[in-house]
Amino acid sequence: MDKFKEFIVKKELTANEKLSRVFITLCAISLASLAVLFTMGTVLQMIGFFAACLCLYGGWRLICNFFVEYEYTITNFDLDIDKIINQSKRKRLCSIDLHTVTEYGKMTEDFTLGDGETFVKASSCNPELDDYYLRFEHKSLGKAALIYTPSTEILELITSSCPRRAKNNL
Repeated sequence: MDKFKEFIVKKELTANEKLSRVFITLCAISLASLAVLFTMGTVLQMIGFFAACLCLYGGWRLICNFFVEYEYTITNFDLDIDKIINQSKRKRLCSIDLHTVTEYGKMTEDFTLGDGETFVKASSCNPELDDYYLRFEHKSLGKAALIYTPSTEILELITSSCPRRAKNNL
């Protein structure tokens, strides 16, 4: 029987990201105001208005990059992790064959990366939700560790799909 499940988790903004959004907004408004003020009453007034519009649009585009979601998709024994930015751009973070998982479990304070291990973070950064990790072998990443925030259904499918030799720290 084929397995298929999707789950989308929204990334919560950190304090630094919130501060960056405020800073970007203030900079965009300041640059737009300066562009209009310096060209007010001159022949270049239309160019100043156009530059102000570009500054505001650029600030809006930068702020939209902070709205991130992660999509976990399990199809049989493959786990695909996609990063969705502002519900418009999608980027594949990694594709994991669950047969290559060497260790999985719940995140604790004593979690550390191994030597030469690639780190893939696709978690919600929400303290109310539990984060989990997967250590796996990947053809292009080599040894890697994934931090993610699954639903109970996704977690059950991953647990049932991982090999028995994988160390379970649940």
